[in-house]
Amino acid sequence: MTTEAGADRRLHNRALLGVGLMILGLSLYPLSDAFIKHLMVSYSVCQTTLLRSITRLIPLFIATFFHGGPRKVLYSKHPKNHMIRLAVNLFYTLSFMIAFSLASLTTIYTFSYTSPFFMILLGALMLKEKISLDRWFAVGIGLIGVMIAMRPGSSVIESAAILVLFGTFLSALNKILMRRLAATDHSLAIAIYPNLVMIVAMLLLALISSVFPEFLPSQFSFVWKSMPLEHWGLFAIVGALTAGAQYAIAQALRFAQASTLAPIDYSTFFWVVALDFVWWNKTPDPYTLFGAAIIVGSNLYILFRTRKEDSSKKAAKPAQAV
Repeated sequence: MTTEAGADRRLHNRALLGVGLMILGLSLYPLSDAFIKHLMVSYSVCQTTLLRSITRLIPLFIATFFHGGPRKVLYSKHPKNHMIRLAVNLFYTLSFMIAFSLASLTTIYTFSYTSPFFMILLGALMLKEKISLDRWFAVGIGLIGVMIAMRPGSSVIESAAILVLFGTFLSALNKILMRRLAATDHSLAIAIYPNLVMIVAMLLLALISSVFPEFLPSQFSFVWKSMPLEHWGLFAIVGALTAGAQYAIAQALRFAQASTLAPIDYSTFFWVVALDFVWWNKTPDPYTLFGAAIIVGSNLYILFRTRKEDSSKKAAKPAQAV
C-alpha cells in the first residue's frame, strides 16, 4: 500500500500548475540577481556566494518544520543521485556568480536563454520525454525573439559569454537531475542540499585562500570584508527570494516535463528589462520591444498547447474507463 508521504513524492501530470510555479520561480531570480550584482561592487564572489547560501538556507530550514521536520524532509533513498546533482549545481552556480562579477545582466541573460535547447535535448536523452515538433518550433521562435531583442552580435561579446554558456548547460542538466529526484525526494531537500554544499565549498576556499593564496585564481580569493547593517538586510532579501525561487522550481519540475517548462525560461527577459529601467534607468529600444512580442507569442503558444493537451487527456479518461 502506498503511504501518504510516498504519494506526495510522485511525479504528477499537472502541467499548468508546473508552468505557473516555474514562472513564479523564474521571476524571483532576476530580482535576486540584481541585488547580487549590486552587492558584488563591494564584496568578492566567494563572500557574496557564501552569504547568499546562508541567508536562503534559513527560510528553507524553517519550512522543514511545517513538513514533518528536518529528519523526514532531508531523508533520501538515492544519495548517489544527490551527489551527482550537487556537483553539477556547484559548478553551475560558481559559473554564474563569476559571470555576474564580469558582465552585465543583459549579457548574462542573453546567453542563458540557450537553456531551452539544452533542456529539451537532455529531457529526450535522460528522461525519455517525447518532444513534439511544435514545441521545438516554439522554442526556436522564442530564441529568435531573444536574439532580436538583445542583438549580442551588435557589440563586442564579453569574455563572460563562454562562462555563461557553460553554466547554462549545467543549469539545464541540473533541472533534469532535479526532476529525477522529485520522484522520490522532498522539494525542500532538493533546495536545501545545494546550499549546504555551497557553504562548505566556500569555507574550504576561504581556508585555502588564507593558507595557499597563490594557488587560487583572483576570482576565488576569499577576503572577508565587514558589512554595514543595510547590506546584511539586502543579503536577507536575496536569501528569501532565491529560497522561494528554488522551492517553486523544484515543485514545478514535479508537475511538468522539462520540455514543457523549457520555453518558460524566456519569461525572465521581461524582469530583466524592468530591472534595467527601474534600477539602472535603461529604457528598452524598439528591437527589444519587438523581440519581447515574439517571446510572448512563443510562450503563449506553449501554454495554449499545454492546456489543449491536458483537456484531451481528461476527456479521454472516461472513454477508457468504459
